[in-house]
Amino acid sequence: MNQVKTNENVCVPVEYDILVKINKEDVHILNYLLEAEDNVMNIRSFEGEFLKVISPKDMVVDAIRLLESARTIVNLEIVELKPNNGSAD
Repeated sequence: MNQVKTNENVCVPVEYDILVKINKEDVHILNYLLEAEDNVMNIRSFEGEFLKVISPKDMVVDAIRLLESARTIVNLEIVELKPNNGSAD
């Protein structure tokens, strides 16, 4: 499981899911844009109507900034940011 235990034995997620509203036809363009930045995020799959992107905890702010900058090329909207418990689901 991808979690870190703190001194208080509380599990802290080491990655976050970023759910993005985007047309399925535009995902390949977004993927090309994101390949230029190593280890910032990884495109997973669609969860219903939203694209699931994961990012390490330490890179999540950079991932959000990169997604926001991609909005000049691809029509997308960040709709949710949630901690990931290490699950691939």
